[in-house]
Amino acid sequence: STSIKKKKKTANDQKYQQSYPLAPSSVMPRSDAEFATNNFQSNYNQRRKNKIRSIFLITIFLIGIILLFSFTFLRIKMPKMRLENITISNDGDGRIIFSAQVYLRNRNFWRYDYDSTLGTINTAGGATIGQFVIPDGEIRRRSTKKNYVMANINLPSRLNNTSGVLPVISEAKMRGKVKVFRVFRWKKTADLNCKMSINLTISAIQDLDCE
Repeated sequence: STSIKKKKKTANDQKYQQSYPLAPSSVMPRSDAEFATNNFQSNYNQRRKNKIRSIFLITIFLIGIILLFSFTFLRIKMPKMRLENITISNDGDGRIIFSAQVYLRNRNFWRYDYDSTLGTINTAGGATIGQFVIPDGEIRRRSTKKNYVMANINLPSRLNNTSGVLPVISEAKMRGKVKVFRVFRWKKTADLNCKMSINLTISAIQDLDCE
């Protein structure tokens, strides 16, 4: 009877195993592969995000550098011109010798080449009583150049051989070009507009005002 029971038990175990088969040995390796794949995909996505972020930041940095360069070095400004150190002398024949220094300031980061310019000295009524020439030349970047000029002023008849104060305006329009990399050229003009009064009594300049 004992052997019969053992045989029945063995048969029942076999039936149970057939009803509930064991998990195949390949289940665990498949889970590890899926985990490795998911982990690789996660790392890849993270690296991709970091790369995109780095490219974005580099692009913003380069745009900032380009804008800074454009607004600083490529911003072309008009040169400034003014009269200084003016002296007056009377030759005794009704003519005034006018001598001065013309200061030309280049505010750009590039060289400025300018043409020869004719300056005038006019009365308040618009009559030209003197002329002077500013020779052509060039100014280095961010520097100032001075030119010596001289003019013979013919006084109006109503002031000949008399004392008094004569208001005058000195004007000139200088034309030139700002050269960038010696390739690109921008035309720029420099305007001279100086108001002053000539004191004929003491042969001096008063109230000089250059715009």
